Amino acid sequence: MLGERRPPAAQGAAEDVATTPLAVAVTVPDSAVPGDTGPDCAGTDSTGPDSVWRDPVAWVIALCVFGAYFTISLFRLIQLAPTSWDLGIYTEYVKDLADLHAPIVDVRGPGFNLLGDHFQVAVAVLAPFFRLFPTPATLLFFQALFAAVSVFPVVAAGRALTDRATARLAGFGYGFCWGLQQMINFDFHEIALAVPLLAFSLSALVRGRVRAAAAWAVPLVFVKEDQGFTVAAIGAYLVIAAVTGGTGSGRTASGWRDGTALRCGAFLVVWGLFWSVFAIAVIIPHFNPEHVYYYWKDGGVVGDGKPLSVMALLAQTWAGWPVKLGTIVMLLLPVAFTALGSPVSLIAVPGLALRFLSTNSAYWGTEWHYNATVMPILFVAAIDAIARWRTREPGFIAAHPVFGPVFGPVFRPLADGWHATRAGLARHGAPMMAIVAVALAFQFPLSGLWHASTYRINPHVNADNAAMAVVPDGATVQTTLDFLAPLAARTDTFWIGNAGNPLTQYIVFDGLASGYTPAPTNVPAFIKQLYPHAGYVQIFDRDDVYVFRRR
Repeated sequence: MLGERRPPAAQGAAEDVATTPLAVAVTVPDSAVPGDTGPDCAGTDSTGPDSVWRDPVAWVIALCVFGAYFTISLFRLIQLAPTSWDLGIYTEYVKDLADLHAPIVDVRGPGFNLLGDHFQVAVAVLAPFFRLFPTPATLLFFQALFAAVSVFPVVAAGRALTDRATARLAGFGYGFCWGLQQMINFDFHEIALAVPLLAFSLSALVRGRVRAAAAWAVPLVFVKEDQGFTVAAIGAYLVIAAVTGGTGSGRTASGWRDGTALRCGAFLVVWGLFWSVFAIAVIIPHFNPEHVYYYWKDGGVVGDGKPLSVMALLAQTWAGWPVKLGTIVMLLLPVAFTALGSPVSLIAVPGLALRFLSTNSAYWGTEWHYNATVMPILFVAAIDAIARWRTREPGFIAAHPVFGPVFGPVFRPLADGWHATRAGLARHGAPMMAIVAVALAFQFPLSGLWHASTYRINPHVNADNAAMAVVPDGATVQTTLDFLAPLAARTDTFWIGNAGNPLTQYIVFDGLASGYTPAPTNVPAFIKQLYPHAGYVQIFDRDDVYVFRRR
C-alpha cells in the first residue's frame, strides 16, 4: 500500500540445501553464465535458448492476459460505465504532464495538484504515449500491458527454480488471479506500474540476481508513497539473508558471496524508507491545498492525533477481523497456500499492515485495486516454496542428532505427515494455482468476457456521445461521473459533485446516471437551482442527456 518444478532427470537435482530460514532457492544450470548481468527476467540467460522470452506458452498466456483485461476495461469505457472517478482523474493528470503543465486535476477538486494526493510521479512515463493517442483508452491499454508483461518474470522464476510445466501453470494462475482482475475492474490506478516492477524484482531475488532485484525495486518509490515500505522490506530480506548466510540450492550466486546482497539490501532499506517518509511528510503536504497528508485521517491512533498505545493499536488492528481474515485467505487461495512456505511472502507484510491498521474499511477487503501488488509477491513466494520443498530431505526431527532420539518417536508421525503434505504441495501446487484461477474466473470480472452484456452498447450511449461532441476542445466543463474520462482527455473538466467548482463554460449532465440521490426529475430546473444567476442556456437535449452553455 503493500509452485512445483524441475524434475531431477530433466534439469538436474539441487546440489546443496538451503540451511537458513531466509535462504534463497537458486538453481543455475551449468550452461548458464554466472553473476548478475542486469535486470533481465530470463530463467537462465535472457537471450539463450532456455530464455522465458522464447517460451511460446509464456507469450500465449501474456497475450491472453492482455487481451482479456484490455477488452474488459475498453468496453466499460465505450459503454461510459466507469466504476469510479479515477480514470477521469488520471486522464487529466497524464494530459497535463503530456502538455508539460503542472498536474492540476480539476476532476479531483478545483485547482487541485494531484501530487498533493499521492506521490505518483512514475505515471509520467505514459505522458509521451498520451500525447500521441490522447484518449483514456491509452491508460487502459498500458494497464493491461503492465499486467501481461509481469507474467514473464513469474514464469522465469518457475523455469529457473523448478520445471517448465510448473512455471507455465504458475504463470497462468498469476496472470488471471483475482487481484489483477480487480485492478482492471476499477478503471485505472497508478499501482499498475508497481505490478511488473515487483514481479521482476522478486523474480530476480529468488534466482540470486541481487543487483537486478535491487534495480527493479528502486523505481517503486515513485509509483506511490507507500511502496517505499515494500522496497524497504525487499532490502531487509536481502540483509537478513546475507547475514544469516542465505545461499539457496544449486550453485551459489556470486551476489551472496561477495557482500553485494548486504550492500544492496542496506541501500534499499534506506532508499525505501527515505522516500516514503519524505513523500508523506514533505512532498505531498507541500502540494496539498491544506498542506496535510490527507490519508492520516484514516490512521486512527497512528496518525489522527489520538493517543497512541499498544492496546489501542491492537484494538484498531483487531477491528473488522472477519473481513481482514477473509482477505488473507483469499490472497493465499490463488497460490494454494504454498506461499506460506517461503520467507519471500513476508515482503507483503508492510503493505497489508498499512491497510489493516487503517480505520477505513475500504482498504480491508477484496474490492478495489489494493491487492494487485500483493499478487506478484505471493506467486514468486509460492514458486520459491515449491523449490525449497523439492530439495529438502524428509524426517528433520527424526534425523536430528539431539532431537531425534528424544522426540523422534513422539513427533515422527507429525513430521511424516507434514512431509507428505509438503511433498503433495510441491507436486500439485502449480496445477492447483491454475485450477483456482479458472474457478475464481466465474466470480470475478473475468467472467464478463463470456457475457453478452459486456459487449452490448446501450442506445443511450449514442445520446451521451452526441452531447459530448457539442463541447469544443479546451473548454471548461462540469459533468457527471460517466463523462469525466472522455471529456478530461480534451477539456478542463470538473466533477459536478465537487463543492466549490467555478462557473464553467459548459455543463454536460446525464439524467439517467447523475449520481444524485434521488435523481433529479427535471434536469433544466435542477441546473437553474444550482446556478440561479449564472445564465446557463440549454443547447442539447436527447434521451435525458443535456448540455448547457453559459451566456
